[in-house]
Parts: sequence; structure tokens; C-alpha cells
Amino acid sequence: MKEKSVVQNNATPVNQKRVSFFEYFLVFILIIYSGHANKFVAEGSNLGSPIWFLIPVVLAGFLILRRRIPFNWQFYLLIFCFLIYFIAVTIKYGELRPKYFLNYALLFFIAYVTVKGLKGDFFHLYEVIIYYSAIIGLLFWVIQFVLGGDILYNLLGNITSINDFSNVSENGLNIIVYSVQPSSSSYRFDFLPPRNCGFAWEPGGFAVYLCLAILSNLFISNKSKNSVLRFWILLFALISTQSTTGYVILLVILGFYFLNKNLNIVIILLPLIVAALVIIFSLPFMKDKIISLIKETGDINSIVESSIGRETSINPQRFASFMIAFRDFQDNPVLGLGGQDEESWTYKIGANVSKITGIGYILSQFGIVGFLFFTIATLKTSIDFAKWYKYKGALLLFAIIVFISISYSIVLSPLIMGFWMYGLFN
Repeated sequence: MKEKSVVQNNATPVNQKRVSFFEYFLVFILIIYSGHANKFVAEGSNLGSPIWFLIPVVLAGFLILRRRIPFNWQFYLLIFCFLIYFIAVTIKYGELRPKYFLNYALLFFIAYVTVKGLKGDFFHLYEVIIYYSAIIGLLFWVIQFVLGGDILYNLLGNITSINDFSNVSENGLNIIVYSVQPSSSSYRFDFLPPRNCGFAWEPGGFAVYLCLAILSNLFISNKSKNSVLRFWILLFALISTQSTTGYVILLVILGFYFLNKNLNIVIILLPLIVAALVIIFSLPFMKDKIISLIKETGDINSIVESSIGRETSINPQRFASFMIAFRDFQDNPVLGLGGQDEESWTYKIGANVSKITGIGYILSQFGIVGFLFFTIATLKTSIDFAKWYKYKGALLLFAIIVFISISYSIVLSPLIMGFWMYGLFN
């Protein structure tokens, strides 16, 4: 079924082409790939799974033909600057790795083609797809809760070869549209109901995508049919994730939303807002999670030492991951590792650590050069959004992307790039 573009503003003029199933399918694929729940798409790189990595590349190519997308000077400048960076890294380490350059060039290509071809429709399509994903996630979550324990988890475990493609944390299982964690992962932090992972590798990842859909619902997409219903479904799904990161981002979004409605309302509701914040952060799963994150940062050396010689990597929490990655930044402050993971301090001592922090990854891999590019591009898009979509709060998108990057490295997936690089490409 086809529908006309619903986004009309100075930044995204009405698209004369009709949005078809193909455009929905393209954004759906980008969402599933960013969800990392499937082993075939979890690499996010042509280095690990070249055939699977080519799927979004090919779809982007078809979009070029469908929409006759031009390549502007900003895209060519981006590729040229990254080429200069790649040459500098090659000279520094004395090793040529063309796949590394090709990987990021293709990621930039996918992000550019998506946002340049779809323009404002990108956000509407994203919101609608996440909305239906939220419905599916809530249905499976209710079933999981009603059945209790690990009944649903064990039922899915009976599917032949499910472990061959599932990539969910805590030994969870993935059926593409929903991921199930074992009950032990919830009981560890005193969660009463199970946590809703949706289609993602963990509840926090799902919460991030829900928050971006709520951002689109409240600030970017014009009010369209069922927008209020979509908001409440997205909100309930977000609550069911019990994600610290998701709740913090939601509070930021709602804070800006009420600020745009009426400043007097914010002042009147301030005591209730403060009380709500105190209650939220005193909830067992919020309080215990924060305490565990802080505690882990004081034990970095023992965490790394415990991973030496392991066949499988360990996954420190976000703050510990950042501190581990920051040491690589201190050793290589200008250009970073540039894909030369053998130069990482953890690799040199034989440790097997998988760092989840996005901002730490950017600092360690790309140094101050990459960090400045990420910061400036995000700031530009955040400021442009406030101007284009006519709302108060030029730093809203910037704050959201920063919170995402603190917790997860998905900021370098084409889907999330579409958000923070949108102003650079349009």
C-alpha cells in the first residue's frame, strides 16, 4: 500500500514521488541491521560478513535509481577527508588496509543515499516501522511474562539451529522480530518482569530506537493519523525495556517537549518533575544498575586481566568500557588506532575485551580528528533540526546522540548516522 509523504517543512519539501513498499523495506533492513540481534548482520562491517554487508549497499543502489539521487559536494568532501585520514593512518602504522577504508566509505554511502533520497520521509518511515516493532515486542513480552520463567525462552531454544544466527547478550535467543533473554539476566538486577528486548540484542538497544521514534513523533514528523496512538505504544514499549539509558533519554525528550509547550507549565510542574526523577532513579533496577556501573569503573585492571587468554571476549559495562578505550586514545590522541586493533593496549597484553561505548570507540579508533568531526556534525544537525522543525532547544538531538554514544557504539551504524549526519548531507 502506498502513501504520500507526510513531512512538509523548509528542510524537507514535499517529495513528489510516492513512498512505496521498497522505501519501507530499506528502512526496515537498516533497523534490523542496527539491532545486531542476528549474527549475520551483527558485524556491521564488510570485514566480517561481506555478503550480508552488501544487502543494504545494494538496496541503497536501487534507491539511487528510483529517486535519481545526486551526489553533492558534501559527500565527496567527506569521502576525500576520510581518504586523507586513511593515508595518514597508513603512513603512521606502515600497513595498508584498503578494506578499512572501503568499510567506512560504504557506511557513509548508505547513510547519505538514505537521507538524501528519503529526506524527511526517513523519519516518518522510521517512526512507523519502530511503532509496529513496538507492538510486536509488547505482544511477545506479555506472552513471556504470562508464561513466566524461561518457558518462552526454552520453546524458542527448540528451534533448529537458532543458536547459529542468534546474537543476543546474556545467552538470549533471537527470532528477528523479538529477542528473549533468560530469566537469570533479569533476576540479577532484581527486575520483577522480564525486560523487553524487542528486535535488538539487548533491552537498552531497543530502548534507544524507541526514543528516536518518540523524538520523531513529537518534534520531527507532522501530526498525522494515529500519531498520538503511536506515541503511547512507543512509550509503553520503552517502559517495558527497564533501560537506564532509555529512561534518561526519554526524560530529556519530554523536558524539551514541555518546554516548547509552555515555560510556565514547566515551572508549575517542576516539583512533580523532581519527585518523578527521584522515584525513577530510586527504582531497584535503576539504582542497582548505576551502583554496579560505578563500582566496575574502580576495577578496570582486574577486569582486563581476567580476560587474558579467553577464547570469548568479556563485555565490560559502558563506563568501564570507556575507561579501557580511553587509554588507547591517550596512546594515540590525534589519529587513534585507525582500525589497527593490534596496537590496542588490551590486545598487546593478550586480553580479550569487547568495548561497548560509542564515544570511547570514536576516541580510541579515530582520535581527536574523528571526535571533532562527530561532535561538529551532530551539533550542526541538532541546530538545523531546531530551525527546520521550529522548536526550542537547539541541543536536543545533540544531547540524545551523546547519551546514546556513552552507552553504545551503534552511532556508527548507517541508521543512526542518518540522524546525526542529516544536516551535513541536506
